[in-house]
Amino acid sequence: MDSKENKKARALVLQLAHEAFRLKGEQIRVLEVNEFLFITDYFLIITAQSARQTKAMAEALRETAKEFTGSKGVLEGKAASSWLLADFGPVVVHILTEESRGFYGLDILWDDAKEIEVEGLK
Repeated sequence: MDSKENKKARALVLQLAHEAFRLKGEQIRVLEVNEFLFITDYFLIITAQSARQTKAMAEALRETAKEFTGSKGVLEGKAASSWLLADFGPVVVHILTEESRGFYGLDILWDDAKEIEVEGLK
């Protein structure tokens, strides 16, 4: 990926992280995974309080991505799911309830990935 595309992907993931924070997402982490995966550059992992909140947050983030990139991406998972995945190409967003986040262990699985600090999320 050239530096222009990388800057756009980084700007998108940071914009989505701020929007998730505004929507009351918790434990928001941005991981740079392009060293491990060729299909995407960043994971955004967010904890939601309920399956209902995962759906609402996913839809709101898709609208944010559309404003930013012109595309709403692809949403994976059922509406009442405790884990929804929104794929925006270079950015993949995982929205999980606290129980699902603990069960699936994405934070442990991707522990070797570089975490990107996002200003203003505390």
